Amino acid sequence: MKNYILPAVLLLIGTGTAFATQKAKSGSNKLAAIQGYIFNSATNKWDRSIMCSDDSSVICTVNGLPTGQQVFGTTEEEEVHPETANVELYKLGN
Repeated sequence: MKNYILPAVLLLIGTGTAFATQKAKSGSNKLAAIQGYIFNSATNKWDRSIMCSDDSSVICTVNGLPTGQQVFGTTEEEEVHPETANVELYKLGN
């Protein structure tokens, strides 16, 4: 009986470590938040809006509803009024 206790304990520790490592890996794959922009027709400029993601399935809109104004991203560095914003963004957390 004593001959089986040590291997069983080691097996349990190894299994626990494997699950903990897998949990840490999956937790680090969260979606990156990207600054979203909307076009302001009064000023003819792109204005900062809400944060969105570049990887999901639900289009990012200002109010979160499918009928809301769509938010776009830019391939340039984050700035207050980029020249263009033509990257389709998606809602965070999906």
